[in-house]
Amino acid sequence: MFDRHAFAARRVTLGLSVEELADALFIAPSTVYRWESGETTPSFRTLVQASRHLCTPLLSLLLDHHSAQTA
Repeated sequence: MFDRHAFAARRVTLGLSVEELADALFIAPSTVYRWESGETTPSFRTLVQASRHLCTPLLSLLLDHHSAQTA
């Protein structure tokens, strides 16, 4: 499941604004705001693209990723 807190934290750590990330993903900034607020979640395909732009493994943007790695 999508971890909105990890997503937002990674974006902020990289110094990316919502608008910059949205532009890189070819989506509206309001979409990123909705993801980070928990209103909606990205599709798997979009989340894969976002993980690339955020220079982080896909699993780091998912809840329970620690237990998934050890299973």
